[in-house]
Amino acid sequence: MTQAGPESGTSGPRIPTGIPSGAHAGIHHPTLELGELLHQYQLGLVLIAGAHEGVTSRLVQWVHASELEDPAPFLTPRTVLLTTGARFSSMRTQAEAEAYVQRLIDAGAAALGVAVGLHWDRVPARFVTACDRLGLPLFRVPYATSFIAIVQTAARLLDAQVRERDLWALESQRAITNASLHRDGLGSVVREAASRLNRWVCITDRSGRIVEFAPRSARSGVHPDWIRRETRHLVERGLSAGRIGAEDGSGMQMQALGRHGQVLGVLIVEDRGAPDPAERALLGLVAALATVRLEHRGGIDKAQAALRGAIVDLLLEQDFRLAEQLAPGVLTRLPRDPVVLVRHPSDVAPAFQEDLHSLDAGSPGLITATTRDAPIIIGENRHLPALRRLLLTHRVPAGISERGALRGLPDLLGQADRALEYALASGAEAPVDYLPALHNGVLHLLGEHPEAKRRAEGLLAPIRQHDRRHGDSIEESLFTWLGHHGQTSAAAAELGVHRHTLKARVQTAANLLQTDLDSPDTRTELWAALRLVSE
Repeated sequence: MTQAGPESGTSGPRIPTGIPSGAHAGIHHPTLELGELLHQYQLGLVLIAGAHEGVTSRLVQWVHASELEDPAPFLTPRTVLLTTGARFSSMRTQAEAEAYVQRLIDAGAAALGVAVGLHWDRVPARFVTACDRLGLPLFRVPYATSFIAIVQTAARLLDAQVRERDLWALESQRAITNASLHRDGLGSVVREAASRLNRWVCITDRSGRIVEFAPRSARSGVHPDWIRRETRHLVERGLSAGRIGAEDGSGMQMQALGRHGQVLGVLIVEDRGAPDPAERALLGLVAALATVRLEHRGGIDKAQAALRGAIVDLLLEQDFRLAEQLAPGVLTRLPRDPVVLVRHPSDVAPAFQEDLHSLDAGSPGLITATTRDAPIIIGENRHLPALRRLLLTHRVPAGISERGALRGLPDLLGQADRALEYALASGAEAPVDYLPALHNGVLHLLGEHPEAKRRAEGLLAPIRQHDRRHGDSIEESLFTWLGHHGQTSAAAAELGVHRHTLKARVQTAANLLQTDLDSPDTRTELWAALRLVSE
């Protein structure tokens, strides 16, 4: 009988593995289960030790033959070591046998195969005991089975697995490509990929909002906030891919979607270990198809946003016939009376935009758009509580009009703009409802602060004291003169006095206040003060 196997440190044939190690980190190779190799009847291999639960499912990467007294330095993980036991005679004690076996375990060996009939009629008992105690599978190789036959059998099994994996990849890619042709192309691609990979698969936009997710049964176990946060981190850092783990042991693999440095979204897959080449190829196809779909969807979204803006402009211009004709393209239906109009700033958090988009998508009679360079929301009165909650939750300042008819939209727009101005001027982080009193504008805001009125009275005190002491009307004359923008003739006519008389009174006011009434700042301050004390 001949046994194939090097007698020195030269390596035998190497069978690739699916788990990276050392210099092979990041390289994926096929593996086979130890039980599959042991069950090849023509080899006659018999497991005689280390037959603990799950031993047959151990993965085998390489088969290596060596007669070294310590082959461990030349082994890589998941190696099946074959030996004729030529050096076993030098390890006479149980402790030495256990040290040999322990070195193999530390090197990551998958199993030990010992040939009988050449140096030993049977496997030495001390090695059987050591493998049993330490948990290393030990099998007997009959005299008639050469090591090269075991190596060739393992190579054949691995080649079959490679071919099977290639067929899986080809069939999966064909199925996903066909899925992309469906009407719901992106959703079909994600569902098909999740089914083929047996993992949940998700597509988000660049803000982290979930666009597609499959399978539905796994959705409850995935936290949207976690996905949104990690997606934003990936995009903000400018990374193309990432692998994220959570405290509960779950994880996800992320890949940015887009081209030319423009991220359109992120492909996220449940993390169950690094994907093999077949899975990577499949995910690459999914990423490419998703990128095309997102680009297409982005163009549609822009067109719909422009169409929404056009519909709102038509409503404001009272062209309801044309607005009705355009609405079916982007709206379930136009809002019906009574309606309310809401204005908010353009620079709001993405989370608010996402929630508003979700509310808009599922609410007939509600339309959001950007017109006249500012966001606008028009909705039926029944939507106002949801809108108000949304604005309060995200602490967005906004102006809310009175309730009215679609034909009164221009007036409602003015009311919402006035209320928004008030909200921004007052520093409110909440919606403000329009009230007629808001037409007083900034002066009304000043009037709400006691200090402003006290300062106004202090500024005008010299004039008021003069009028009380001399029974004069300098304050009234100054108020009228400023109200006519400093035009003496018009102001004098309103007061019923000669223009020279008014000029004298204005000059008296300037002297009493010790200021220059030709200064725009001085006139503005005096006008505001006179308005505040007159309220």
